[in-house]
Amino acid sequence: MKRKIILVLCLVWLVRLNSGYAMPAGEPKLAAANNAFAFNLLRQIAKEQPAANIFISPYSAATVLQMVANGAVGQTKTEMQQVLATKALPPDMVNAGAQAAAQSLNSLNNTNLILTTANSIWYQGGRPVNPDFLALNRQFFGSTIEPMDFADPHAVDVINAWANEKTRGRISHLADGMIDPQNTRMFLANAVYFKGKWSDPFQPDDTKNRTFHLRGGGQKEIPMMTQSKTFTYRHGTGYQAVRLPYEGENLAMYVFLPETNSSLEHLLGILNGDRWQRVTKPGFSEKDGTVVLPKFKLEYSVELAPPLQSLGMKLAFDMKQADFSGIASNLYVSAARQKTFVEVKEEGTEAAAVTAVMMELSTGPEPPREHFDMIVDRPFVFLIEDNRTGMILFMGVMFDPATD
Repeated sequence: MKRKIILVLCLVWLVRLNSGYAMPAGEPKLAAANNAFAFNLLRQIAKEQPAANIFISPYSAATVLQMVANGAVGQTKTEMQQVLATKALPPDMVNAGAQAAAQSLNSLNNTNLILTTANSIWYQGGRPVNPDFLALNRQFFGSTIEPMDFADPHAVDVINAWANEKTRGRISHLADGMIDPQNTRMFLANAVYFKGKWSDPFQPDDTKNRTFHLRGGGQKEIPMMTQSKTFTYRHGTGYQAVRLPYEGENLAMYVFLPETNSSLEHLLGILNGDRWQRVTKPGFSEKDGTVVLPKFKLEYSVELAPPLQSLGMKLAFDMKQADFSGIASNLYVSAARQKTFVEVKEEGTEAAAVTAVMMELSTGPEPPREHFDMIVDRPFVFLIEDNRTGMILFMGVMFDPATD
């Protein structure tokens, strides 16, 4: 891509719609916590990478960090809970909520929608590991747990093959450059994969090249899809937004387009987990309109340590002060990385993410049916949500949707 353009994609899991899904008691609270973390993480990464296309899975990041937090102690655990917005939740509620969410996500698969999530832990064979830590993550996160000789050059290949398999070939080379053969003691990973068809696909014949207005005044001609019908739509202060459901209605993408006199930065500044739940999502209603949306594909990678530390998770990454004695003695988080993929086209969306953590030895409503035009021809934010659990899975900011 010649010019960087932010893309905010939030994969959010929608709450209780047409599913008959009995939501466990702790799941709504964990969903609220995960969504708060999601908006904070996206905002922080966008601040550190201004004018860059971004695509993250906050669900994947939260899940693997919640696994790690099961072994954190003292102030290290407190900081992790604060950043993950789970401080007010008992650990057993977090674990049970994560288990219920994963079970519901993995139950949605059919011929037109695939949604899977998986967790794995590799630990240095022959080194002591708290069995309670492994048991918790096996029971509640369904983690595959295996010993590993990190001094073996093939250790990287084993982890990369797992990530590649769980994302159907979309995420590879996850662990390249991460493993220290001498000091690595544990490697934790979460993978999430989604492929869904729109409930009402865009017609390829309606896709035409249109002008996309880049940040700073530049322009590009890119393929844009067009559809006119009744949408679930919102016109908020300084932005338009539309909900585009996938088949089954349990998952949907939300696209947020700032007004020409506003900006993505302003939009990100006003979006947060609490506002999303109380104000933004309830403010959508049915309206007739036309949506013009770019086709795009993006592969993205981000080192999560800097944004997590900026958000307040400092001790976990501190070689001298981290306390993960609930796992083993003298451990700290030496690296945290996420790799993602997303493609949006006429028939639907494919998205994948893998998040890895390595631990080392330390030293207002609108009138219905009102017609609107929403031409997404400038930088925008978008999110995908699961209607049953209420969790945000993926988020993104798009400044430049050109594929190459």
